[in-house]
Amino acid sequence: MSAVRLIVLSLFLLVAGCASNPAPSGAPSAAAGVSVDNQSSLDMDLYVREHEGAARLGFAPANQVTRFPLPPALITGSGLIQFEARPTRGGERVPSDAFTVHPGDTLSWVIPPQ
Repeated sequence: MSAVRLIVLSLFLLVAGCASNPAPSGAPSAAAGVSVDNQSSLDMDLYVREHEGAARLGFAPANQVTRFPLPPALITGSGLIQFEARPTRGGERVPSDAFTVHPGDTLSWVIPPQ
């Protein structure tokens, strides 16, 4: 077996092993998330604002509630996080207030009508 095939097989088994070990039922989830209620008539791309720029979380359709997981790297350190909604077609960017977030938290943010 070639070295490349052995590495690919090892990685596959590692990923499969991690996926088959879910957290026990009833155990608190360490993952944090955000629920975004986009009350605007505009579709939005949602970003997390960082000191070096912004990281895209995903798409929030107009007049819908969308949930996004927050990568663990975003909630380390100060525990403060800020979001920004950017209309996909014209319109003003909408920043959120700063949120304090800890592992397992689910944040709620409402994007007001525009």
